[in-house]
Amino acid sequence: MPKQKKRENGLYQKQINVGKRTDGSYIRKTVYAKTQKELEEKIAEATDGIRLGIGYNAGNTSFGVLANLWLESQGAGMTEKWIYRQTGLIERHLLPSLGSMKIKDLKAIHFQILIGEKAREGLSTSTMKQIKQTAVRILNLAVDSEMITRNVFERVTIPRKEAKEREALDDDQIKMVNETWSSHFMGYPALIMLYCGLRKGEMLALHWKDIDLKRDIITVNKSVTVIKNQPAIKKPKSRAGIREVPIPRFLHDVLMEVKGAPKDVVCPDSSGGYMSDSAYSSAWHSYMNHLNLYYGGRNASRSRNKELVIKPFTAHMLRHTYATLLYDAGVDVKSAQKFLGHASVEMTLSVYTHLTKFKVDGAIENLNGHIAAMGYWSEDTPEK
Repeated sequence: MPKQKKRENGLYQKQINVGKRTDGSYIRKTVYAKTQKELEEKIAEATDGIRLGIGYNAGNTSFGVLANLWLESQGAGMTEKWIYRQTGLIERHLLPSLGSMKIKDLKAIHFQILIGEKAREGLSTSTMKQIKQTAVRILNLAVDSEMITRNVFERVTIPRKEAKEREALDDDQIKMVNETWSSHFMGYPALIMLYCGLRKGEMLALHWKDIDLKRDIITVNKSVTVIKNQPAIKKPKSRAGIREVPIPRFLHDVLMEVKGAPKDVVCPDSSGGYMSDSAYSSAWHSYMNHLNLYYGGRNASRSRNKELVIKPFTAHMLRHTYATLLYDAGVDVKSAQKFLGHASVEMTLSVYTHLTKFKVDGAIENLNGHIAAMGYWSEDTPEK
């Protein structure tokens, strides 16, 4: 390109055609730059954008606009649940920091800082990976459209956080569930999750017609998901999620007492339908509060603080306790995989391996205690 004349204000400039009007006349834009080289780069970028049909100076597109374009381009082949999740993830985690930034100005450090903030907020490794996956896919749209030359987010590293230790109910908590099932409306759903290993969503989707008390079998074939706080039914993530789970003998008697009409929901909301997230949260909080009062705790008042005498637990802890019961009962891994609805035997083995380590640690403690009780050895015994 021939050298352009420098203006009095120190900038270089050149007019380029960026399109045509309906009357055939050209639409012109003036490109400004501080140096001749920068002017050449800007003109090349503008020319490429026009040639590709993405407009003049496409690199000035904001990340927020690009994210909306990406959602629109993906939405046609995706479920409403997927669109809702991605929209929430983008609006909650990406747009506050990146939404107004031009995509040509984005650097890896911008996204690395964002991920660091999410780690300090306590987000799990898997959630941060989902955030990165979405951000990379959004920026790939700009790369594929030649709005930018490379995806600077791809090399951002996700901090690895220690996974939370799987936790099962202790003997006192199991006793609580057993003793109080008839005194609260969440009591028998808790029993079903404890002794049949259903996930929370599977429990909330369960109908009485799915419970066959002649064969003592629960058929699991659906789960409740929530879209905009409205419950909806979905199929299990994998074929393994569709399964038949045996009902223990004593649970048969419990279910005979509470069984409703053939098509009713087993764990319904106040109107008899599926529970939303907020309805379930309220119901479970009520259940934990009931257990605390049942065993001697007190609610807060103006003159005293709440007295908590129980250890609260979650639906997932009930499911993990079921896996523990299978292990303690000597149920083989393949059967446990089937009952738990794991997609692979490796998932079940990871649970069993964890339990094996727990048992070994406990066995060593018992052995140390037994030897100490025998009186032949103590910490004060000198070494030879």
